[in-house]
Amino acid sequence: MLDLPCEQRERLLVIRDPGNLAEILRRRYPQYDVTVTSTYLAGISALSDRPARGLLIGVDPAARRLEQAVAGLRKAAGDSSRLVLCCLPSGEPAARRALSAGADDYLICPPAGSELDQALAMPPALTARISEASLVPTPTWQEIAALAGVLAGLSSGRQAVLNQVSAMVAESLRTADVRIVVGDSTGCTGRPDAEPAIAEPITLSDGRTGQILIGPRQRQPFSAAEVERVRHFGRLLVHLLEAADRQKHWQELALTDEGTGLPNRRYLLQALEKLLRRAARERFSVTVLIFDVDGFKHFNDVYGHAAGDQVIRETGQLFRRCCRRHDIVARYAGDEFVVVFWDAEQPRVTGSKHPTDVLVVLRRFKRALSTHSFGRLGPEAVGRITISGGLASFPWDGATVQDLLERADQALLEAKRAGRDRIFLFGEEGRAVDDLSVDEPPDAAAAAD
Repeated sequence: MLDLPCEQRERLLVIRDPGNLAEILRRRYPQYDVTVTSTYLAGISALSDRPARGLLIGVDPAARRLEQAVAGLRKAAGDSSRLVLCCLPSGEPAARRALSAGADDYLICPPAGSELDQALAMPPALTARISEASLVPTPTWQEIAALAGVLAGLSSGRQAVLNQVSAMVAESLRTADVRIVVGDSTGCTGRPDAEPAIAEPITLSDGRTGQILIGPRQRQPFSAAEVERVRHFGRLLVHLLEAADRQKHWQELALTDEGTGLPNRRYLLQALEKLLRRAARERFSVTVLIFDVDGFKHFNDVYGHAAGDQVIRETGQLFRRCCRRHDIVARYAGDEFVVVFWDAEQPRVTGSKHPTDVLVVLRRFKRALSTHSFGRLGPEAVGRITISGGLASFPWDGATVQDLLERADQALLEAKRAGRDRIFLFGEEGRAVDDLSVDEPPDAAAAAD
């Protein structure tokens, strides 16, 4: 059949080609004669000269009489021809409306080969499969190098992956404008509002969907091989995004205490190290508190480990609620916690070793703890949990993470020796925080923010 003259082959008629559709059809269905008309009226005229096995009609959302044109094409083609509307993503609402005028289906351009097969209700020829297989792209060394960079930066998260892949696609297809949208996240190279010439849908394994939107090129349209390359980028992007999500999940698990949901010791040490470097540069102070639950072994022995776990979990979360958002509350070990206080915006007053806002938080927490009900503790559920702690501040009490934690721990030991249920400042042992004269502001909840 491929040796027959064009006029003797069955025909596929493309009307108002939305971009490269005729070339895609010729590659997939070489046994058909693919012809193109530029207007709906010219398509009706072409059908009067010679019938078509299928009509692929480009949708112009601005056309005022699109439904009438589709109805006219259906009448001219007869019931034996398949009428398929083809549109860019922006034209989908118009395509849906025009279905009622006699079209059999609609496709978002550029369509996948299997979508064309289904819409036109015909299998591709074997030669089409061979031709399509020949379009499988071989990556260039530049693409391999760029992919290596994406893989190395997976820990940076989904947004970084989207930005890097959009740049890869733009470089590969020699276009200035690429936008990738997945859920609420967008990666962009070039103009974010460019009208897409290619829109490749992507679907992640958890059901989330998105698109790779390729802006037009000025000098030449995209080839079928380049359209296929975009599909391969879509498959690659799915794997990269899912790998980034998995890496983020494992990172969070590695830095989160399972029992309390708070940051763990590993996270604390990393975050405090970075914070002290910043504090040294910007000349602000950082205050570290180490505290533990007084007589914790008693609650484990009397009420069981489930009750002890509840005490640990709810004590940590209670302190978290009493702190400001940017302060760090971490589980350090066993029933021991570390809290890092610092000012996110304004530096502390020069010479202040124990900032007022820290003392406000401590007093608020001790009041909350005294009224909180630990349901598993029976008669000791309310008012029996107390803490002891020690405070140390950078740069006065220590310049390194180890120094600060050691000084705060020394103050904690002094608080324990003094009778528990108190918090001492390093260097001022014997004088508990509760002895300091600090008035809490009227809106305590606002101070916590």
